[in-house]
Amino acid sequence: MYINHNKELMRNLLAIVLGLMFSKYTTYSFNFEIPIIALTTVGTMNKFSIKIFIKDNWWLFASAALGVVVTQIFNQKFSLFYIFTFGIFFTCFYYIDKNPKAIPNIILGYSFTTVYATYTKINMEVMVYDVFIVTVLGGVLGFFILTLLPKVEIKEKKIEEMSPKKITKDIKTILIVTVIIFIAWISYIIFDIKDTFFAYAALAGIYGNINIEKIHKLTPVNIGVHLIGCLLATVYSFIIVGLDKFFLLFGLSLAILFFPMLYYKFYGDSDIIKSVSNGLIGATIMPLSLYLTPFGDITSKAGARALQITTILMISLVITRILIFLQGETNG
Repeated sequence: MYINHNKELMRNLLAIVLGLMFSKYTTYSFNFEIPIIALTTVGTMNKFSIKIFIKDNWWLFASAALGVVVTQIFNQKFSLFYIFTFGIFFTCFYYIDKNPKAIPNIILGYSFTTVYATYTKINMEVMVYDVFIVTVLGGVLGFFILTLLPKVEIKEKKIEEMSPKKITKDIKTILIVTVIIFIAWISYIIFDIKDTFFAYAALAGIYGNINIEKIHKLTPVNIGVHLIGCLLATVYSFIIVGLDKFFLLFGLSLAILFFPMLYYKFYGDSDIIKSVSNGLIGATIMPLSLYLTPFGDITSKAGARALQITTILMISLVITRILIFLQGETNG
């Protein structure tokens, strides 16, 4: 049956455009979350509910704050710090079926502050405050868009269809996934590689599937999506030089950039096209919100991001290939 998604597309487009504009005209840490939170809000709510918004988004702020507290408590007590973190990750992956939206935010927020807290020149309290502010800004944008373009109530049957599917828990797989993410995290703690943190975030996001074969299949797709997203952001940055001084033109150019992706997200011929388009939206939002300035292109930074993500995911691809082979040997 043909469904008219025009209004839904417009809500998403407004969330991306206004969210990116807010991120570019503010200097908060984690400001890339403004368009992401606004987009999630308009995509999951029929009408804005502060209760639902808090329930869905407090995890990121709380886990970021937890990361700061933990680093203070376990200062110089590295063994306890590592054991506690391993427990956090294992618990998150074990209960990911309970709240698939919250758990990735917990891992991201906790990892972000624990990694960056190892660099003494950074004021972590300010960073946690910034996480709170960008979350509120994303919510305000979502409220504004849902008020301007209200949704039609979804029937109960559709709500049931949209509910997350339960994941069959396999302790061995959960333990393997936890070990891989923990090793990646501890590498960021030990070595001075915090500038590649978002490669770690991409890795952790894929491993939220808790299925080695699925992770292996999704990895090449994610590499391609991130490469294309960084390429689009780079090409756009050449075109946009100086244009973000003109508020309306900047917004219009962003709308032109993201409209085709949103069109295929809602009107694609297959679920694969829709899924890839949806992933491409996030992959393009990130480098734009992180690196775009009115002073020049973002080739070096976006290129470095693409290289970092590709490298860490290629390593993951080799690891998952070995794990699948070993599982086959064991079963055989």
